[in-house]
Amino acid sequence: MRGLAALLLLGGLTSVPGIAHAASQDITITPTSVRPTIDPGSVYHGSFQVLNQGATGYRYLVYATPYRISGEDYTPDFTALPTAPNISSWLNFSVPGGYINAGQTATIDYTISIPENTQPGGYYAAAFAETQYPKVANSITLNERVGELFYIQVAGPAVTKGELLTWQSSFLQKPPLTSTIRLQNDGSVHYPATIRLNVQDILGHSKYSLTTDKELLPQTIRKVIAPWKQTPSIGLFKVTGSVSFLGQTKTLPTKWVLVMSSFVRLIVASLVVLIILFVVIYPRLQARRKTKRLRKG
Repeated sequence: MRGLAALLLLGGLTSVPGIAHAASQDITITPTSVRPTIDPGSVYHGSFQVLNQGATGYRYLVYATPYRISGEDYTPDFTALPTAPNISSWLNFSVPGGYINAGQTATIDYTISIPENTQPGGYYAAAFAETQYPKVANSITLNERVGELFYIQVAGPAVTKGELLTWQSSFLQKPPLTSTIRLQNDGSVHYPATIRLNVQDILGHSKYSLTTDKELLPQTIRKVIAPWKQTPSIGLFKVTGSVSFLGQTKTLPTKWVLVMSSFVRLIVASLVVLIILFVVIYPRLQARRKTKRLRKG
């Protein structure tokens, strides 16, 4: 529910002996994403709900921002590119905000108006609901916001193209056992990719499985890192899986992974050193003893 939640420090003072907010206050939004397909020149109608799951009421604002990502880690960015249309201007809300009592839900209706000559493809925005706590002297006002992502597809001929770039799970790792998948969207519209991973021990027993859906935006590369958080300190494991997108499923090549924690590696390294010393020194000791016996004889 809290998918896009972010804590913002708003309007602080230079002297901050305290923080002004009620710890029991809690704002959530549902749904956290929507994926409408809309014709150019038409209007889409929808709604979302703002929930107060805390113990006291508060005022809140509702507003829209552009949405894009930066880097393969898909760091969210809510600013518009100078060369791109400001998609947030397409959204209009039934109310700019309001007051919500503890335990209550507010329904916000909205419209998405697509300009007539908009090219087919993917366009992205976010709608935020943000608390508005009263300011207190000599304190920082800590406001919270939650958001819904809009993955808008403007109807018409669009390029849908993507590929699996890399799949990696290194042979020697420290806990947690981690696999990395990189996917590329070469098209003009977003699409989801479903990633499935399974980790087995050397006896074939399943130790960990993961199924996750990731959205890929046009002309981006997305890196998905999948750690097995309960990885033991030592073990040999087989990692298998698949990636499904754009109506195709690609089977990932099997990876064998030897996991050893830092402590285990220290023990193994110490044993190796002892073995090497034994292999090198023991024959010399034996040779000396033999030489001494021959001299005595």
